[in-house]
Amino acid sequence: MKRDSKQPSSWLFDEPITDKSEDKYQRAEYTQNLADALLNSTDPHGLIIGIHGPWGSGKTSLKNLLINALKASEDTNECHIIEFEPWMYSGSGQVVSLLFKQIAQTLSNKTNSVSRTVLKLSTFSNRWSSLLSAASNFLVPGSSYTINQIATFFNNIGVCLNPYNPDMLLLAEQRRKLKEKLNKTKTRIIVFIDDLDRLIDSEISEMLRAVKAVGDLPYVTYVLLYDRDVVTKSLDKNCHNKGDEYLEKIIQVPIGLPEPPKEVIETMLTSEIESIIHLKRREHTALTGSDLSSNSFIDIYRACIDPFVNNIRDAIRLTNDFKIRYEVLKDDVEPGDLLGITSIEVFRPSLYRWIIEHKNLICSHNMPLMFTSRSSAETAIEQSSDSLEELLQNMDSHNGETGRQDSAAVKALFPFAKVSTLRFNGQKNISFSYLNPSGADRHIYRLEHFDAYFRLSIEQNSLHEDEYKEFLLYDPLNSANMDKHHWNIFQNALFASKAGKYLGNSNNDRAAKVIDFCLNLEETFSNINQGYMTLNVALSILNAGYRYQNYETLFDTLTQQIMDSDSPLSLVSCAYLAYKIHAELSPKSRTEKSYENIEYLSSNLPYISILDLPIRSAGWENNLNVLCTKLGNRLKQWESKSPIKPLSGESMRLYANCIPALFDKDLDKYKAFIVFSHIVNESHFIIFTLDALVQKTDDKYVMNLPLIQQLINVDTYKATVTKLINDASFRAKVYSIINIYSVAAYEAVLEYDTSTNSVSKEQVDTILKEWEIQIKTQSSPGSSITVYA
Repeated sequence: MKRDSKQPSSWLFDEPITDKSEDKYQRAEYTQNLADALLNSTDPHGLIIGIHGPWGSGKTSLKNLLINALKASEDTNECHIIEFEPWMYSGSGQVVSLLFKQIAQTLSNKTNSVSRTVLKLSTFSNRWSSLLSAASNFLVPGSSYTINQIATFFNNIGVCLNPYNPDMLLLAEQRRKLKEKLNKTKTRIIVFIDDLDRLIDSEISEMLRAVKAVGDLPYVTYVLLYDRDVVTKSLDKNCHNKGDEYLEKIIQVPIGLPEPPKEVIETMLTSEIESIIHLKRREHTALTGSDLSSNSFIDIYRACIDPFVNNIRDAIRLTNDFKIRYEVLKDDVEPGDLLGITSIEVFRPSLYRWIIEHKNLICSHNMPLMFTSRSSAETAIEQSSDSLEELLQNMDSHNGETGRQDSAAVKALFPFAKVSTLRFNGQKNISFSYLNPSGADRHIYRLEHFDAYFRLSIEQNSLHEDEYKEFLLYDPLNSANMDKHHWNIFQNALFASKAGKYLGNSNNDRAAKVIDFCLNLEETFSNINQGYMTLNVALSILNAGYRYQNYETLFDTLTQQIMDSDSPLSLVSCAYLAYKIHAELSPKSRTEKSYENIEYLSSNLPYISILDLPIRSAGWENNLNVLCTKLGNRLKQWESKSPIKPLSGESMRLYANCIPALFDKDLDKYKAFIVFSHIVNESHFIIFTLDALVQKTDDKYVMNLPLIQQLINVDTYKATVTKLINDASFRAKVYSIINIYSVAAYEAVLEYDTSTNSVSKEQVDTILKEWEIQIKTQSSPGSSITVYA
């Protein structure tokens, strides 16, 4: 038997083209005209050109074509082309400095070895640069010497712009000399700066200021490539929400790069998918025809693919994902259905999980096989379609246009969902073919075939990376739309580290918004240790941003958001952050017991060093002192809303233990504990307060008795002890949170009528034994209190 001679399709790579022979969108002529305009210009003034378009629109490909056109021109010898990729250096704090050094390096590589030696030597000491340059007159040809001088000036400007070694006077002098040299020699330089939009906010504005102010030089043209929406939103933060106007002042020649037409993208996708499934193209047959599926694939394309594939990058991503799935699953699936569900997995992972979770509701269950008549099938439809339609309507109403797209996608892949909608809207005469299309024996809506489509997916209980990104970067985080899906993502063990990954070197305002949303989310859905999870997220973000230059701004923004929050859970973060700052600034003032307790209770949180930064301003320590005071003041003033339910768990123990470690004066401690009392019930307040204020030494228990007597009502304390002895469930909760000796130590104070600040270990052991006897007489065998050493 003859093998199929058709070769399997190759992988597609989202790589920019490098030659006009690869150009599919007729941009070669356009780039040649632009290259000629740049080379033939006699205007001595500097120029800034902005080529803008969304990600995936082909900006880098256009840049490569333009550079090739420039290099191929006869006039190229009079023009020097520089390429700079700032994204490689993002977060270094030296992006602008490295831009000018890159120009110098590229120019110097065009000179001979002697000239390059002069450049290198001149960078060590500006004092000797003029002497070395003069000496090179005897050693270096004229053109090399000229380029070497220009390179030296650019390099010196880069050195002056280094944030660790700024020299503004020297910068002005070097820039003046460079302008004179460029005017005299008319040396034309074109600098390409790609991926500007991938820099952090502060670096984007720094780069634009640099090319407009420092880099505004005669005969120097900058070609910037970026996504306009991303850059303007970034500039809004530093330009009073006028980023668009600011960009217009910088860019002198804006060139919009539109996406290829939707028809071009669809044709490309059609060709690639059909080659994967080895279909023979028929005349006038497109992907949306009947070749792929008898189940009206045109609906699947319109609902599951067309809304999400908006550029070539999207098409490549979907094609590659479909390819690997189809090569493994092709004997068990319909290709049209597989393409639809693959598109949803790639572009709408939250909907993908929703489909998995509602398998039994959206599949058609082989209705004709289950029921002997149409009427019995319709009865079954009626029983389950109401709940399905309610889910779909909620999807529509709660998530706007995205919800409507999701609902349409479900109905396109699962005819039973469409049947439910039609019946819900009063259409009684529904074609039975919706439930049993002819020849459809492997469709995703068949219960027996459903699982085959998810065989290569990640574990169903895990989360897609895109779900983390959606939550952390794109979700509007509106508290009115807060739901269990947010909670499922938030409580995932990887969420905190993902927050650090995406927000540690990102939009500070977005990081603050995420923290605010997490506080409300945790307060709504968490039952114990409230505040601990959000604190974990905040510390992960700060930990990830630690090495970046904008860390201080990130730290200030996050802590300000926490202090401004009216969620009672924010107090946990205030207490711990204040403690960490205080512990680093004043390590001698902490008591060992408080320190050990807090370090133990926070052992699962990310380690964070606040004071010793790799990059920090001169006033950072003073700023921390001020911030520590503000955080402490927040703990002493009740400005939060009342909690939905009293808080409990080790997060409250951590909070309480931070108070005596943070404040020296009893009055400050008293105020802080009173605020603490607003968020826990009376019994837990007594337990956590005693845990924080009683310290165990070698042979006794030391406490701040005057403060305890101010805070704790004796009758309430007695009621708590009675509950501890008689209520096994309450006792188990207390046992799991604190060491009971602190509660027993105060009992010893009351029983032995001591007015001192300490009781002996023997006295506390006696109390614990008495409690154990009472528990045994009140409870079933085996109930006891464990005496801690």
